[in-house]
Amino acid sequence: MRRLTERQQAIVFGVALTISLAGLYGMIQAIQPPPVTSKGVLRASLVVEGDGWTMGYLDVETRNNTAFGILLEAGDRKGFSVEWVDFAIPPGAFVTAINGTVNGQGGKWWQYWVNDVYGDVASNRKELFDGDLVQWRFVVSLEGSA
Repeated sequence: MRRLTERQQAIVFGVALTISLAGLYGMIQAIQPPPVTSKGVLRASLVVEGDGWTMGYLDVETRNNTAFGILLEAGDRKGFSVEWVDFAIPPGAFVTAINGTVNGQGGKWWQYWVNDVYGDVASNRKELFDGDLVQWRFVVSLEGSA
């Protein structure tokens, strides 16, 4: 049996790596929740707990039916800034700063809960329902208690 040259081995490796990465990308896309679509007006509440400050946006009527959407709406209406990064793999918005409080300060990060349950998907893919309470907290623990 003839042995492959180094160049042929490199080509085979490159092809195998490309196929593996494409398969991994496809699998990641397949397991992601679908984007949230608007279902009309709902009533929800938002509490943002920063480092030494708290803001409430309580019992409001909104068409923003994601944990991220209601945060952006509250920022717009109450005059505080929200910064984020959009990721492609997995798809979603990652909040990096709220009201000037930036991720990493003091080892803390912005994380969210809906009805005291830690966010399990990107905040722009976490659907809200009537009566939900969204809490954004600047905390050390990835799963701090609600």
